Amino acid sequence: MNFFTDMIKAKKNIANKIDLSDSMNIAFGIDAHFALGMGVLMSSIIKNNPSATIAFHVFTDKLISDDISHLAALGRAHKNIAIYIYYINNNKFTAFPTLFTWSKAIYYRFIICRELSTVSKRCLYLDSDILCLNSLENLFKADFKNAIALVVPDHDGMTEYARRNFNFNGEKYFNSGVMLIDIRRWNEANISEQAVTLLQNKNNFKFYDQDVLNILLCQKILFLPHCYNTIRSLNDTIDKLDPTIIFLHYAGSVKPWQRWGQFHQLTSLWHKYQKSSPWANVPVQEARTYKQAKFMARTMKRTGNYSGWLQWSTLYIIWRIRDKTIKAVQE
Repeated sequence: MNFFTDMIKAKKNIANKIDLSDSMNIAFGIDAHFALGMGVLMSSIIKNNPSATIAFHVFTDKLISDDISHLAALGRAHKNIAIYIYYINNNKFTAFPTLFTWSKAIYYRFIICRELSTVSKRCLYLDSDILCLNSLENLFKADFKNAIALVVPDHDGMTEYARRNFNFNGEKYFNSGVMLIDIRRWNEANISEQAVTLLQNKNNFKFYDQDVLNILLCQKILFLPHCYNTIRSLNDTIDKLDPTIIFLHYAGSVKPWQRWGQFHQLTSLWHKYQKSSPWANVPVQEARTYKQAKFMARTMKRTGNYSGWLQWSTLYIIWRIRDKTIKAVQE
């Protein structure tokens, strides 16, 4: 049986009816934990593209009722947008590798082009840890020149990693958090099917879905300027932003909606967009696991809060011992 058979359990439009063929079609693949990031990203896109007709396509295994209500509120506030939710059969990805920072949702992007093939010629895939800071008009008018996707190079170290680990022969390794995709060419080249096969047959990838896409697309892409995927980590020192940035990508394990990500100046920019969105009153995520306690300890130390560092280091040790004890008993 084809891997993608019965992949979509249900599809719902919770906003307005618009002409998808004449819209900016923007897709996300998330689990419930990233709905807040996606919602704020949607709000930032709408704010910086007020006259555009936009169709948001959300591929997910589930969403909590509050986030569905917030998405519906976004649709009521903006009649020029539609919001489609595609509920995924998550059991399809049981054998695929994950990390504590990456769930099975990283693979949902492989479903997008199959589902949107009859409604649009191109779609923009976005990770949910991004902000839109300027207009997307020029991006959606870009010439593919026979490429399958328009992407942005990752930092040079990623190209070196790829050459060293899986004989990558592309010009540059790209970050898959922002991809403008020619849907027809993607499907004709069977990119999704090949990606699934690679993931099922190899397990030595460090960046899983992104590594696979770099292998399959390395000779079939055009590079966009870095303004379309400006990558910043909240583990880095304070940074200034170029005013021409289109997408600011909060890459890495620390996000602006997490308590341990509140001490970076770029977090305030994210909260600015949150406050003007239906998610305005959603609190930041608190540390509840030993790995999150470790992040809190690092943040406290970096900001010179040594009493906080001691507190969270102690909690890290206690919570880690607790979890390992529980796991040993269960085994």
